[in-house]
Amino acid sequence: MDFEEREKQKKRHLIRVAIAEAGMVFSVIVIVTVAILVAMGFFVSSEGNIEQSGLAQIHSMPTGGSVELDGATLFARTNLSRTLSAGEHQIKISRDGYDSWEKTIKMYSGLLVRLYYPRLFLQNRTAEEVKQLGASLAFYSVSDGRTSILYANEGSAEWELMNIRGDEIRLAKLDLGTVLLGSNETEKKFDGKIEVVEWSNDDNYVLIRSTVSQKTEWILVNLKDVAKSLNLTKTFGLNFERVEMIDGAASQLFALENHHLRKINTTDQAISRVLLDNILSFDNCAANVIYVAAQTQDDKTVKRIGVYRDDEKGGTVLREVEESEKVQVALTKYYDEDYMIYVVGDKTTVLYGSVPSYHEGENNDAVANLQILVEDMSFQAEPDRVSVSSDGEYVVAQKEDRFMTIDLDMGDLYEYDAGASGVKWLADGMMYDVDDAGLKVWDFDNTNVRTLVRVGDEKDNNEDDSSEVTTLSKWPLVKYPVVIANNDKWLYYPVKKEDKVTIMREKIRE
Repeated sequence: MDFEEREKQKKRHLIRVAIAEAGMVFSVIVIVTVAILVAMGFFVSSEGNIEQSGLAQIHSMPTGGSVELDGATLFARTNLSRTLSAGEHQIKISRDGYDSWEKTIKMYSGLLVRLYYPRLFLQNRTAEEVKQLGASLAFYSVSDGRTSILYANEGSAEWELMNIRGDEIRLAKLDLGTVLLGSNETEKKFDGKIEVVEWSNDDNYVLIRSTVSQKTEWILVNLKDVAKSLNLTKTFGLNFERVEMIDGAASQLFALENHHLRKINTTDQAISRVLLDNILSFDNCAANVIYVAAQTQDDKTVKRIGVYRDDEKGGTVLREVEESEKVQVALTKYYDEDYMIYVVGDKTTVLYGSVPSYHEGENNDAVANLQILVEDMSFQAEPDRVSVSSDGEYVVAQKEDRFMTIDLDMGDLYEYDAGASGVKWLADGMMYDVDDAGLKVWDFDNTNVRTLVRVGDEKDNNEDDSSEVTTLSKWPLVKYPVVIANNDKWLYYPVKKEDKVTIMREKIRE
C-alpha cells in the first residue's frame, strides 16, 4: 500500500474516532439533561405532552402506615416522598390496629406539598384514671410543649404541676402563697381570680394575670423555683394592659401600658424606653412585632398597621386604614420566612419575607420587597378573632362557629362551620372541640372528622365507620384543655366523675 493510501486511511480513521467521540459526548449530554429534567419532575404524558410533576412528602404519626394513592397501594410506607402529576389525587393512610386517614389533595407543577400532619389513632383503647382533682377548679392549663398540666382548686394558693412527658406521671406541689396578691400564706388560700395563663416555650415558666378586688397583677411564675418568680406589676409600678414573652426562657417580655410598648428584661429586672406609642393592639413572634397604632394627622385619626424589629428606633408602616375599620393582626414564622397577617373588616392580606427594618422617613422600598401570599381576600364573615397555630403554618379567623383557615404553605383558604366555641389545636394541623356528646377532632380544612371519646355507655348504631375507633366515657367531659402528650403516645382529657374533675388518659399509639 503506497504512502497516499495510508494517509487516506488515517484520515478516515480519525474522522470515525471524532464522530464516535462526538456521539458519546452528545449521548452523555442527553442522558444528563434527561436525568436533570426527570429529577425536576418532568415527564411525557400519555398524550405525548411534556409535563412537570410536583413532589408530595407524606408523613404520619405513627410512621409505618400503608399508603394508597388513587386506589393503588404503594410499596413504600410512611414516611415517604412521591412525585405526582399536577391535579387532584386521593391519598389514604392506614395501619393495622389503627383507624385510617384520607384526603383529596391538589398537586401543582414543580411545587412541594407537605403532608406532615396525618395522625392515626389506636383502636379499642381503654381509658384509665390519672388524677382526681377538686370539685371546682380556679384554672386548668396545658403547656404549649405538651409536657405539663397546671391546675389549682378554687380558692387555693397551692397549685399542682403534672409532668406528662413519659409513661409515668410525676406531680409537684407549688406554693404560690408568697407570690399571689390576696393570698393567705398560712392557710394557703387565694381570694382572687386567675384570668390569663401563658406558657414559655421551654415549659418552665407561666405568665399569669390575676385579679383581686378589681386590682390586676402580672406575675411571671418560675415553675422550677417559685421563690424566683417575678411580680411585674410591683417591680415596675406600672399597670400593664398586656404582656407577652419574647424568648423561650421568658428572659425578655413585651409589655403594653397606657398604649406604650416596652420591653422587659426579667434577668436584670429592667424595663426599656417606649419602643412604640399609641398602640391599640399587637402580636409578636419572638422579638418582632406587628401592631395597630392610632395616628392623628390634620385633625383626622387613622389606624396604621406596622411592623417592628427588635432594638430598632421605630416601626415600618405596612398599611393605613380608616379609624372606623376593625383591624386584627398576627405574626408568625414558617420555614424561616416571616408571615405578616392583617385583617381589615372581612378582608385579609398575608405578606411574607423578612420583617422590614426601620428607616427614617418613608420606607416604601422595604415594604415593596415583601412577597404577597394573599391580598384583600374576602372572608364570608367579619371575624371576631384571628390566631395562628403553634407550628406557625395555619392562620384561623373565627366568627362564632364559622372558621376561616389559611394554609400558609399553599395560600389556600378553607371556610366551614365547625360547631365549635373556640379555636383549639390538639396537634399540628388537627383541631378539637368538647361538647355534651364527647371529644371531636378534625383536620384544619374540616376533613377527617372523628369522635375520639363519646359520652355514654353504648355506641349509636347509626354512627359511621369512625365509631369503631372511639372510646366511651361514662362521665361527661369537662370543657378544659385536651392534650396529646409530646411523646405522641397518650391522650389526656378531663371528665366530671362523682362531682369532681378527674384527669383520664388513653394510649393512642404503641
